[in-house]
Amino acid sequence: MSGIILSVVPLQSQDIQRLQGACGDREIMCFQSGEEISDELLKEAEVIFGNLPPARLANCEHLRFVQLESAGYDNYLADGVLKEDTMLANASGAYGIALAEHMIAGILAVQKNLYGYHRQQEGEIWKSLGTVTGLYGANVLIIGAGDIGTETAKRLRAFGAHVAGLKRRVTKELEGFDRLYEYDSMPWAEVLKTTDIVVISAPLTDQTRHLINADTIAMLKDGAMIVNGGRGPIVDTEALCDALESGKLSAAVLDVTDPEPLPANHRLWKTPGAYITPHVAGGHSFHTTVEKLVELGVANLERYFNGQPIVNRVK
Repeated sequence: MSGIILSVVPLQSQDIQRLQGACGDREIMCFQSGEEISDELLKEAEVIFGNLPPARLANCEHLRFVQLESAGYDNYLADGVLKEDTMLANASGAYGIALAEHMIAGILAVQKNLYGYHRQQEGEIWKSLGTVTGLYGANVLIIGAGDIGTETAKRLRAFGAHVAGLKRRVTKELEGFDRLYEYDSMPWAEVLKTTDIVVISAPLTDQTRHLINADTIAMLKDGAMIVNGGRGPIVDTEALCDALESGKLSAAVLDVTDPEPLPANHRLWKTPGAYITPHVAGGHSFHTTVEKLVELGVANLERYFNGQPIVNRVK
């Protein structure tokens, strides 16, 4: 029964038909979640479309290709998860629009005091909360100038912000950015001292883990805002809480945290200026994201079966 293609991405009937078309006469089985797949069936899978817990992949006997539904992939590169000859591709390019809109919505909600006015509404209070800030003229640093970072930069520029980007290698100009830096040559103190907002859209790597820490926060302009739509451990949570409580940072808009899920009674829940959503900016909540995931899945299945290079291959 080897050669089975398994999809664990929640799909509509028309999406399933598109996947089946890419697989020809090969057997494809579609599930709404990985919990529906038995270990016995998983052992026989040749291709998996979607994210299963990495530990479950370690026992796959015929797995040759995994097309993730996430942009992040670090957990799948851990020792023992995938065999040496198993290819892995992420879903970079599917989440840019959804993440960009979510992060900018969070920034504006803070800048325009919308959270404060909502609290007043609950108490039936009609009162001005005073002056506000905005994106026009703001200096923004985007850490991670891939698809998500670029989509965010384009929208920030439309608001009149000045946008710098940080990426591993700079090989060309990117739309939306006024300037780009590489990690190894970034003039941290010079850039951060004038930065109003730091937006994180980078993957978690050894280079980015705790990149935002007590030292880098201290370099930031007083009253700056941190926005994290990348990975929780890129930010040192304790240093973040300290900076919010001291007033060094004005706010932190977080769709990802460390740890995650954030446990009850964790310090971050009650830290003033922290605004948390439970890792929902991506996922399947936005129809455009699902459409892009299906497009990528179909294209890479066709490439895999035709022996062509895989798009977004990370292993």
